[in-house]
Amino acid sequence: MVQPAREDDDQLAARIRGLEARVSRLEQRLETDTAPLLEMASCPPASPGPAALVETLSAIPVLGISMLGLAGAYILRALTEARVVPQAFGVFAAMVYAALWLAWAARIPASRRAEAVVYSLTSALVVGPLLWESTVRFLAISTWTAATVLLVFTIFGLVISWRKNLLIVATIATTTGVLTAAALLIGSHDLAPFLFLLLAIAGAVEVSACLDHWLTERWLTAAAADLAVLLATYLVTGIEGLPASYVLFSRATLLASQIALPGIYLLSILVRTLLRGSTFTAFETGQLATAFFLAVGGGLRLSGDPRIAPAVAAVCLGCGACCYAAALFGKQGNSRIYTSFGFALIVIGTRVGLPDAGQAIAWSVLAVIAVRLARPLSRWHACGYLLLSLAASGALGYSARLLLGSTDARGTLLPLLAGAPIALICYAFTFRVQPRHPAIQPIFAGIALWLLAGITAAALPAFYHAVFGAQAPHAYCATLRTMVFVAAAVLLAWLGSQRRGLAFTPLIYAVLILGAYRLLLIDLRHDNKAALVLSLLLYGAALLLLPRFLAPRQTAAR
Repeated sequence: MVQPAREDDDQLAARIRGLEARVSRLEQRLETDTAPLLEMASCPPASPGPAALVETLSAIPVLGISMLGLAGAYILRALTEARVVPQAFGVFAAMVYAALWLAWAARIPASRRAEAVVYSLTSALVVGPLLWESTVRFLAISTWTAATVLLVFTIFGLVISWRKNLLIVATIATTTGVLTAAALLIGSHDLAPFLFLLLAIAGAVEVSACLDHWLTERWLTAAAADLAVLLATYLVTGIEGLPASYVLFSRATLLASQIALPGIYLLSILVRTLLRGSTFTAFETGQLATAFFLAVGGGLRLSGDPRIAPAVAAVCLGCGACCYAAALFGKQGNSRIYTSFGFALIVIGTRVGLPDAGQAIAWSVLAVIAVRLARPLSRWHACGYLLLSLAASGALGYSARLLLGSTDARGTLLPLLAGAPIALICYAFTFRVQPRHPAIQPIFAGIALWLLAGITAAALPAFYHAVFGAQAPHAYCATLRTMVFVAAAVLLAWLGSQRRGLAFTPLIYAVLILGAYRLLLIDLRHDNKAALVLSLLLYGAALLLLPRFLAPRQTAAR
């Protein structure tokens, strides 16, 4: 009995020794981890005052160097103004002097950001006043020379900032180019050089954006280019024309700038989305819409030259085709924006470049093509093209007058006879293209029904008068047109009960509402009671028949 007790005591002692060893190791580890924290707590906090003071003192020499740089620029200006050196040489020397300051700013390490800003601003303060005085005040250089020099300076700032990705240097160089160009555009009264300068700067920034550089600067150059094109369009196409103080600016030059603006941004966006794999940004969507608005709206204001409208139409159609192609081959996230731009540009180009008959034919063909594409948004575009085609041909309006008018509508049935097969073809294609959209089929079916009902509403009164003579009461013509709505509702209900997948229920209710409108507001106005009673009987019979066809569908749906 003594031996087991001793074994238990030995096991208990071994467990105690193991616990003591674990506690000892934990204490050693805790002391090792907390030693640095205790040392940091024991040290007094560093005072921010001396560091801030040193930073302030180090900025003073930078400002001093900048002042000396500006003084050197004024010395060069004084020598040029006093004719000590030729004016052309003085301008060239000053531009080289400013470029050296910009290059100095680009060579500064990224940690010395304030120094780079000061030296870049020094370069900008040399370039801006120098070009203004040389171009506007002294007339030492031409406006085209000033625009060329300013473009070289801006591109130089972008290039020297490329390797280190110095955003501040590139931003100051671009801002200097844009603001100086805007000031010279207004002050020199010469639109062409500085308008194309701003477009060139915008193009240079977009090239950089295609390579993922200077993305934040795009809004500045885009806004400057937009405003320049808008100002030039306003001055040239105004009521009084270009003011006499401005240099002659031709309409062809204005049209070229209007076309160049959307061309720059469409090409840039195509490269970024198709080749670089980026997604449409809010800036790109808004800027592309603004550029096309200025191009199309401004181009249409140039109505003096008969060649301008075809040129605008060709540009819109070409850009619209590019947008549709980009939607087919680009990322799915960009396809909606591309197809929306494509639809708008194709519609505008067709509207501007073709007569009404040509528009109707072109939009009908586009509706058939669009409904065949396996993209949901293209089917909505097909609806838009079809409606635009029927509106241009007059089919929609003529059918409305036949079905809802109080008198016989005058017109030709040719637009209805041509539009109805196109609508039926589009409706048939909606069953073949996958996936199906539940709202598209009723729309195409409704368009086809509207045209067929219009044809029937024209044929029945003509047959009635052919049988009973031209002097037969016209009240029965109204009854026959009400009967068209009644028969359409019953036919739709019967077709829906015979075949599943035909979503006619919304159309049935729409047809009944239009029939009630005609019955109450048109048929009741006629004095012929027999015709009115016949209309009421037909409408009441339809209301009795419809539940018999709709009930099986509702039961199956449950």
